[in-house]
Amino acid sequence: MAAAQLGVGGANQRTLPASWYRGTDRYEAERHSIFGTSWLLLGHVDDVAGPGDRLGLTVAGFPLLVVRDDEGGIRGFHNVCPHRAGPLAEDGISGGPSLVCRYHGWSFDLQGALLAARDFGDPGPEEQMCGLRSITVAIWRNLIFGNFEEGAPPLIDDLGGYADAAADQEIEAFRPAGEYSHELRCNWKTYAENYLEGYHLPLVHPGLTREVRPSQYRVEVGDRWCRHEVPTRAGAVNAGRWLWRWPNLALNLYPDSMNIERFVPTGPVTTMVTYRCFTRDGQLDDDVVEMSRTILEEDAVICEAVQRNLDAGVYVGGVLSPKHEMAVAAFQRLVAAQAGE
Repeated sequence: MAAAQLGVGGANQRTLPASWYRGTDRYEAERHSIFGTSWLLLGHVDDVAGPGDRLGLTVAGFPLLVVRDDEGGIRGFHNVCPHRAGPLAEDGISGGPSLVCRYHGWSFDLQGALLAARDFGDPGPEEQMCGLRSITVAIWRNLIFGNFEEGAPPLIDDLGGYADAAADQEIEAFRPAGEYSHELRCNWKTYAENYLEGYHLPLVHPGLTREVRPSQYRVEVGDRWCRHEVPTRAGAVNAGRWLWRWPNLALNLYPDSMNIERFVPTGPVTTMVTYRCFTRDGQLDDDVVEMSRTILEEDAVICEAVQRNLDAGVYVGGVLSPKHEMAVAAFQRLVAAQAGE
């Protein structure tokens, strides 16, 4: 593993200041410096299976559109009409032969070029330049990623050891089977840090604790990713491999299914957590879904309680355990680096 790249050592690390978990200025800065510069999971190839199929979604306040063009390629755009910023599609899956602004009816082909500016007559040179603003998209094992930056590194290079950690898993064999979301009243970093350690298991997740051996829980830290490992007891529903990747992706892999968990900020102290479930036959496993929902609900309760305390103005900062919170320490260093601090 590339732990040395993250400076993982034996000394305790101070946490980020409590002030970093609230405030519009901090939210806007992280929206652009972190989510605006990173490879982000956007969807699955089955979401845009045929020409004209499109997926609308909002990530950290950025309205996005993923489209299958008429040559079979997958393209990404900002879901913003260049006329007066109207949306081309609502969030969710839809389709059609062209992209039409829902505000004033300007239409674009599936490559993002302007077809017609309604009631403008023949498009002049200025209107002809008004194509949709594209984003870079790439596919890794049927998962669609996007990056807003020009000159972004190739996705596979950016994934690095994360791709290697999932190399022996049958990701392509799984089909979408269901999705559910939960908006939490906490900063996105509060939730991310909760995911990155197993220190809290015995106190927060009694059901999961009965299935695993929490004293042997460990998190192996790599370069912008980590792997959770814990021995499970006989008959455990949650026997699998749990992989996290900067800044907001968790890939939970099981023998016959996988869950993809994304958490994106929707404001300074709100976060949308979305679970997508995948199985070999596209049918949900009720036991796995119920356990996932229970864990999410338990995490929501504790994360929202932590956020209330962060907002109270009593807690200023703390210290991280070198045994249990190495991944949290690595995450916080990345946040600080992206902020230039």
